[in-house]
Amino acid sequence: MSNLNQSLFSELTTGIVILDTSLRVKFINSSALNILDTTEKTSLKQKLDQIFFEEPESLHSFQEALDQKRSFTKTDAVLNLKRGTKVLCTYIVHPFKDDKETGLLLEIINKEASSELIERYRMRTNQQISQDFVRGLAHEIKNPLSGIRGSAQLLRNKLNNPELKEYTDVVIKQTDRLTALVDNILGPNEKPDFKYQNIHYPIENVLNLVENESDYKNITIIKDFDPSIPDLFIDSYLIENGILNLTKNAKDALLDSKTSSPKISIVTRVSHGEIIDGERNSTVCKISVIDNGPGIKDEIKDSIFFPMITGKDKGTGLGLSITQGIISQHKGNIHFSSEPNRTEFFINIPINTNKELDLNIVNG
Repeated sequence: MSNLNQSLFSELTTGIVILDTSLRVKFINSSALNILDTTEKTSLKQKLDQIFFEEPESLHSFQEALDQKRSFTKTDAVLNLKRGTKVLCTYIVHPFKDDKETGLLLEIINKEASSELIERYRMRTNQQISQDFVRGLAHEIKNPLSGIRGSAQLLRNKLNNPELKEYTDVVIKQTDRLTALVDNILGPNEKPDFKYQNIHYPIENVLNLVENESDYKNITIIKDFDPSIPDLFIDSYLIENGILNLTKNAKDALLDSKTSSPKISIVTRVSHGEIIDGERNSTVCKISVIDNGPGIKDEIKDSIFFPMITGKDKGTGLGLSITQGIISQHKGNIHFSSEPNRTEFFINIPINTNKELDLNIVNG
């Protein structure tokens, strides 16, 4: 296969696998690697049934397509992957022949991923509407709060009776409390300080913080980092806050549920072909915070990133909303998967090797 074809296939969001006449893999693009949960090293030159199998089809239909030079499509196919998972997809098989080679082109469309993308877009739109409303409301609340506090202070200075001053002190204290809550909703006022930096620097800072907190003493902290991840264009302080919020949520879920052998894992990987805001990113840094707690309640899964939504008995419900805002500032996204004994929040941040483009975005 020509280098031009390989380059074109590599950019496609659908999975592409090129098979030779013995149904061995000659080429596999990054999207197919993600769908089939495999690596290029373990896939190339392997027969197709070493990557997945489909009962009761086996490879008979592929061999027939090759022998009879006939294309076919299989909808709602369930592929059993070698790591024990399954994927629902539609695949299309195209025989090909040119002057140099003969074989099959296998095109795989991940139906689960397509449905997930639609659902993510719906949730993201709803979350954005909710966040805009809450932040607009917070701005409207903040100005009157300043007036109330100032008036209470003036009144306190004119009162001679200490007992009456206690009432103005309550007003000032509660006003300060509401102002702090509004500031948390609005997020930091300072412009982010983006620099090229190793993503593991802010994560290590988080690990150093939690190591010294008594709440984490009975929780096993596991770090699984990919050292090959290049420097990212990030505000290290903001990323640290985002990861810390996720880690604290995991800790609270483990302690509140009294999970036996509690553990939190922080994992970093390079991922390919992720869709962020409708655009495919060839490479992203994926940061996962995983706990073995009871999972997120079904009734709040759709609104978990909304401000003031929480599954905890105590808390403001702002942590995830703030973290989502931080990751959005980094042109990334945040999602989760949750079931009993495993909840994973994962952050995707694009890896951009074009430093001039990153600098132009910030300066612009």
